[in-house]
Amino acid sequence: MTPKHATPPRVVDDKTTGAMLPATPPSPAAPPAAGYVGSLIALLVLALGVIAVRDSAVSAGWLDGRPWTLNTVEWLDGLTYQWWMIPLGVIAILVGLWSVYSALRPRRRTALPLAARSSVWIGRSDLALVATRAAEMVPGVLGARSSATLRKVTVTVVTTAHDRGRDAQRLKSAVSAAVTNSLESVMAAPPKVVVRTRTGGR
Repeated sequence: MTPKHATPPRVVDDKTTGAMLPATPPSPAAPPAAGYVGSLIALLVLALGVIAVRDSAVSAGWLDGRPWTLNTVEWLDGLTYQWWMIPLGVIAILVGLWSVYSALRPRRRTALPLAARSSVWIGRSDLALVATRAAEMVPGVLGARSSATLRKVTVTVVTTAHDRGRDAQRLKSAVSAAVTNSLESVMAAPPKVVVRTRTGGR
């Protein structure tokens, strides 16, 4: 039973069948950079807490020594200008600006949508694997390796030694067509395919 204040899932109409399908959610994205900044700040606050507990134990007579916070205050008291204060201040400003930028910038996408009725995504490593397998199926290819971004797939194939000139160009076109067709058959918007060849074997 759905609660009164629960928000129902959004649906869209499939024009081909008339069926109601869930709306496409946002694409998978990398963790926000601000999360790393927050983790660092949390560690620093935790370290300050440990120092506070230690100084409290020293003040209560449970531990020997002097409170670290007292030593810090005495060092700062009467501190005059030093040459290292300017670069330290510049670094502090840059770190602050970078922290603000990391909190405001959009999260980086990590996957591309597949041509499916529901939300299915493929990552860059799997995209490169699909391109490699498609290239290896082309006759004349001894081996292949691929790298992928969200905009481009680069395939490097190893061909036989006699595949030069027109033969190499023909093989390059065949690999490009095979990889493109493989990606177009499963992806909603396939990235650009770039093929590079190098000679190996006989």
